[in-house]
Amino acid sequence: MKQTPDDKRIEINLQPGTLSADGFLGNDSRDVQSIIRADQAVVDQLGLTHELIAERLKQLTEMGKEGLGAPVHSGPLEITVEDFRGRIFCPFRDRAFFGKRVTVCKDQTSGQSIRWSDLNVHMIEKHGFYEGQGSPFRVDPILVHQICFQ
Repeated sequence: MKQTPDDKRIEINLQPGTLSADGFLGNDSRDVQSIIRADQAVVDQLGLTHELIAERLKQLTEMGKEGLGAPVHSGPLEITVEDFRGRIFCPFRDRAFFGKRVTVCKDQTSGQSIRWSDLNVHMIEKHGFYEGQGSPFRVDPILVHQICFQ
């Protein structure tokens, strides 16, 4: 499928150094629409939706904020929220921007952990985008399911 000029601008925004030092694609060689389609298939297999995933991540972030930087516990989950200076814009050109808040959620039983930013939650909810394979902030839907939906 031929890319529109807007699609091309989004692809540029997703590259390292444009909006983020590391970019949003990692070492994934697929175009953004292919990444989105592949993650959509996984989300469908898990019986979830992007909105449900985003809502759960928001809930966990809200829980973690109560710790003011210290870990908060909820069942087997340990949630830590850190705020950093600055803002970051959504690469999908929807004029959304977010503070640089990072949530880390660790399953103390399995030892698995996952992290996300407020921008990640927005991109999942509004664009179905979890970032490319190898991206430092990729939010793997399978890992989200294993850790956050217990």
